[in-house]
Amino acid sequence: MLSALRLRDFALAEHAALELPPGFIAITGETGAGKSVLIAALSFALGAPADHAMIRSGADRAEVEAEFRLAPSPAAESVARILDEADIPFEGDLAIRRSAGVSDGGRLAGRIRVNDRAASRATLVALAGHLADIHGQREQLGLLNPVRQLALLDRCGGLAEPRERLAAKVAHLRGLDAHLSDAADARGRARRIAQLRIGEDDDLRAELERLANARSLLEDAATARSALDSDVLGDALAAVRRIAEIDETAAEIADALELALDQAADASRALRAYADGIAVDPARQAEIEARLAAIADLQRRYGDTIEQIIAYAEVVAAEADELEAGAADAERLAAEADALAAEIAADALALSRDRRAAAARFVAEVRAECEALRLAGTSIQFRFDPQQQAARAIPGYQPAVVDAHGERPGGEPAPAGFDSTGADRVELEASFNPGSPPRPLSRVASGGETARLTLAVKAVLGRRDAVPLLVFDEIDAGLGGRIGPVLGERLAGLADSHQIICITHLPQVAAAAAHHIVVRKAQAAGAAAVDAHPLSPDERVLELADMFGGRSDANLAGARDLLAAAPQPAIVQR
Repeated sequence: MLSALRLRDFALAEHAALELPPGFIAITGETGAGKSVLIAALSFALGAPADHAMIRSGADRAEVEAEFRLAPSPAAESVARILDEADIPFEGDLAIRRSAGVSDGGRLAGRIRVNDRAASRATLVALAGHLADIHGQREQLGLLNPVRQLALLDRCGGLAEPRERLAAKVAHLRGLDAHLSDAADARGRARRIAQLRIGEDDDLRAELERLANARSLLEDAATARSALDSDVLGDALAAVRRIAEIDETAAEIADALELALDQAADASRALRAYADGIAVDPARQAEIEARLAAIADLQRRYGDTIEQIIAYAEVVAAEADELEAGAADAERLAAEADALAAEIAADALALSRDRRAAAARFVAEVRAECEALRLAGTSIQFRFDPQQQAARAIPGYQPAVVDAHGERPGGEPAPAGFDSTGADRVELEASFNPGSPPRPLSRVASGGETARLTLAVKAVLGRRDAVPLLVFDEIDAGLGGRIGPVLGERLAGLADSHQIICITHLPQVAAAAAHHIVVRKAQAAGAAAVDAHPLSPDERVLELADMFGGRSDANLAGARDLLAAAPQPAIVQR
């Protein structure tokens, strides 16, 4: 149980110190008085993230101390194991001190000590699950979430251990698949790079340049051939030969022109061959552009030049060899993964069967609690559907609907995917009106109905949980006074096996508590502050009358009647 909670410069509280007894403790006060500051402080002590708003205005550091006294129990054994791993002494009492302040750089910095030993926030988070279950309006919304519903079902059914075993196997399978994928990817990269040759990019760019200018090249080649094939040189040669017949000194000029004529013919033939090799080919142009883009991508990833990329390919090939050699061979690794997947499939189906049995028990108990909470005629059921199919699938999954009477088919058998939680996609469905079919809880529940259903679930879980402290932050939000006595009775019942702390606005709930703390907003050094203290019997009457609406004779009498009817023991004196 939580035996003490002390705050210094936390949110609105300059200083607050509470000694907390066992049993059912009600915390009341006007809206905005700072009641939730106490719960926020407890959450902070149990590992909640730090926030600048936690530090009181004008202060440089916030500090919270929480002391727990644990009787021999499974929770105490779990706490002892966690503290032993953290090398922190534990003999039944647990003192947590946590602070948060702003560093010179404006960042939050803090210190944590558990039983006077330095500890980590991870240790607080691990301890929290065995010390307290803090339930606020956010958790009411959480009950509408199917993921949260599955976790509650597993918690109720005591299925944490098989779920954890399954999660470990799924993690191992994912590691094997990732290893296989890495090896295949390395080989693929090596193959893609191996298709490169040195100078290929330069050759491709040159070809692309020709293709892009094919039409103009053909036109210029045609113009050149036309000039070369003209009779201009032939006419010149004939004229010079006539000259040479008269003047022999012109014979050398005639020989030069004859050579030029032969060279022009050769050039014309070469231009014809060149033009024949040029084509207007948009498809080839697109192919070259795509190849150059692929080479550019390889350069961006693996090296600036093709020589560097090819060198990288050798490294990748060696990496692939190492990956495959590390697992002996890819075939054995794949066989191991397939065998593990088959094992996971069997475990997931077995977990699904256990969940369905747990769901029937859970629904029956929650319905009984709902009746007590004046949710008569409530119908509740769990719908089981397969997870979305992925690369690996579990064959023969049977969808089902499970209510207090048992299981019935909810559709045709189908393959199911799986993750660390198994193969089930679970959703809690309800109907709060007789004759109406159950539908997803998020679509049918009002705020008040969700609050009562949440309390019903907590009551069922509370009978199984080893957590010594249950905290309810405004569980009665949205509910009227007529349901108050019932809520108070159920909370008092939970106090037989747990310490209960409940922030409430209903006098009927507060009157059912064994102990009553009031929180008021006060002034300290010109700033708002929080004052919290336990009430004496006379003070309690006045507070309940205030909760009724004022200290009239009727309200004072009503407060006394509530306290007289409450079966709880006398409260701790202030």
